[in-house]
Amino acid sequence: MAVWKNMVPNRKVLRELKREALLREAVAAFNQDGFHATSLDDIANSLGVTKAALYRYFPSKHALLFEAFNEALKVAFESLDRAQRSGGNALERLQLAIQGYLEVALSELSRCVILTEEHALLPEHRKIIFEQRDKYEGALRDLVKEGIEEGSIVPCDSKLAIFAIFGAVNWVPKWYRVGGAWSSEQLAKGLSQLVCRSISATPIPRLPTDIALLNLPETEAPVRGRLPGLPSNPRSPGINGPGALKQEKFR
Repeated sequence: MAVWKNMVPNRKVLRELKREALLREAVAAFNQDGFHATSLDDIANSLGVTKAALYRYFPSKHALLFEAFNEALKVAFESLDRAQRSGGNALERLQLAIQGYLEVALSELSRCVILTEEHALLPEHRKIIFEQRDKYEGALRDLVKEGIEEGSIVPCDSKLAIFAIFGAVNWVPKWYRVGGAWSSEQLAKGLSQLVCRSISATPIPRLPTDIALLNLPETEAPVRGRLPGLPSNPRSPGINGPGALKQEKFR
């Protein structure tokens, strides 16, 4: 029998919403301030809840970081899989993989931690994450090698190419802010074009001079939205405004 005609989230759904809100808030703090400079007290205060309430969802700050890395790699593999199925040449697929990853990682609902925080992982977590990261980087290097063979990518060291590209990509969450001059989709498109041009065998003659003016096709731009009952940006000044999670409700 439906309770409240399914118009009110049940306990299980509400718990998941709160868990996701916590994860997004932690990721935003880790990306902006760094893992070691962020405390659970900081995260709890920004959510307007008690520190004790956080332990209902994650046993430790390291568990939060591990989950955030898992989320980032999940998004990376999903973006790569979509790109591989697009049917373009290797360079085009590489650009799509990077663009897709950035669109999600930079969105206002992101749960993807900046991948440069890997040094903060616990040893048992680091082993798992490094195995997945190496698998992902290996797939990207294979794309570069394929591109060299087919002629879409200039002959180069595939490992160096991917390290250089993702050195730029992984640093973006440190300086990008939702609500700024560029949307996450515009930045994802502009940066993926920029970094892939560096290894293109036939680089395009010019790049956008202002990515804020980039118009993305409807099929390219993901639908934006927010989770029910949550503010659009958990780290915005509106965290204690309408729709924010109140301390006594985060249980």
